[in-house]
Amino acid sequence: MKISKQLNKLKNLNVAAEKCSTREEAKKIITKANKAQSKINK
Repeated sequence: MKISKQLNKLKNLNVAAEKCSTREEAKKIITKANKAQSKINK
């Protein structure tokens, strides 16, 4: 995957994180962000 695609995902997840209101939503966002970050670090 392209790094730029993963960076865009992280940017979108950051916006979603600011809007989330429940712990469950936050957990899902963190999981997705960690996955995107790991793809960047490969």
